[in-house]
Amino acid sequence: MFPCQAGAALDRRHFLALTASSVIASTSAVRALAPSHPDVVVVGAGASGLAAAKTLMARGLSVAVVEANDRIGGRAWTDSKTFGVPFDHGCSWVQTTRVDMFLEAAESYGFEVLRHDSADEVLYVGDRRANDAEYEQYWRAYAGVEGAIGAAARRGDDVAASTVIPEMPFAATVQSWMTMGMSVDFDDLSTTDWWSGAVAAPRYIVREGFGALVARLGADVPMMLSTSVSKIAHTGDGVTVTTSAGDIQASACIVTVSTGVLNAGTIAFDPELPDAKQQAISDLPMGLLAKVALQFDDSRFGLRPNEWLTYHVSEETPGEASFFLTWPFNQNLMIGFMGGDFAWQMTEAGTDAAVDFALGEVEAMVGSKTRQRFVKGTLTQWGNDPLTRGAYAAQRPGASGARAVLARVLDDRLFFAGEATAGPYYATCGGAWRSGELTARDVIRTLGA
Repeated sequence: MFPCQAGAALDRRHFLALTASSVIASTSAVRALAPSHPDVVVVGAGASGLAAAKTLMARGLSVAVVEANDRIGGRAWTDSKTFGVPFDHGCSWVQTTRVDMFLEAAESYGFEVLRHDSADEVLYVGDRRANDAEYEQYWRAYAGVEGAIGAAARRGDDVAASTVIPEMPFAATVQSWMTMGMSVDFDDLSTTDWWSGAVAAPRYIVREGFGALVARLGADVPMMLSTSVSKIAHTGDGVTVTTSAGDIQASACIVTVSTGVLNAGTIAFDPELPDAKQQAISDLPMGLLAKVALQFDDSRFGLRPNEWLTYHVSEETPGEASFFLTWPFNQNLMIGFMGGDFAWQMTEAGTDAAVDFALGEVEAMVGSKTRQRFVKGTLTQWGNDPLTRGAYAAQRPGASGARAVLARVLDDRLFFAGEATAGPYYATCGGAWRSGELTARDVIRTLGA
């Protein structure tokens, strides 16, 4: 439906689409002003907040979206300045849910997408490519680790994944992958939370950037950018949202900020949130997926575009790795991924240290010529961002049901949405978008609109 030639040059149509989306993502000059007395206040202009606002607006309700950042999109953010080509700091894959909606929008905007759930994977063992026997061990490890976690979850054992996985060759490599995907190490990975996650296929990447696509979708939403929220008071009659630009009164409020922000207590609630809600927030701490983007000259080191580059990880240090997406859309970038505790450590160490580590891992596989061909790199900063405080929420082992508790409405006035409340679609942009839509429909029913 959306053909893509991976090696094609950025033609005029895609250049114009990229340019337009970058402008929309970075400026509020043409954005509609938020009403001073809206029907609904939405806190946060990430995917969930934008989806909620658009759903409410389609029903004729007035909406004010309050966003502390100077841009929209939240954790969906495309940066086209650092490397001169689009780089998604956050959400990268159209997957799990609302896929058709995103693809239809991409087509209408002239964006190019590529199906990526069947991408090839190149596995290295030291400085050589794995042989057939090692590939077989690797896939057996995947089946063994996932099978053990799934078996525990089906028994109702909501425990740390580290307590149930088998010892087998390449198990640490599989753990590294899953740590990146779930954003936490296996000691903090809930078996039932992992098992409840939706299958991520089909999956697509966006040439102009998924963040740019989300920003384009939200371009018509009334917005208050660079406006922080410090307090939300709610009664049976309505809500008062205290912001850096003054108080906003409305009939209802949808809170879409991350659990990292909720756990930090930067937004006060009056009355205080019920104990069960506070416990759910505590049981959904933010994990971290960090990306290290490496730009090279035109060298390819024998690696093809849009593949995965993986390597054997020592059983002594599972999770301490960076696996790579090679040359997305044939651009001169390798995108490295780090997850869990190691991602936090690299974030604390800083960009230079993280780039040096990732470059060293590539060098160990394909040779010293990589440093000669290296141009520059960067590290995403979700762990240092006070507006996110991590990448996405990971349920603690033993806290099954926390996502549903977080999603419960209070007093028919205060609603919660976001990837953390997205059920099986957690940790995805599609899940956040769907959560915003469903929550907005709950608001519409509650208000009788």
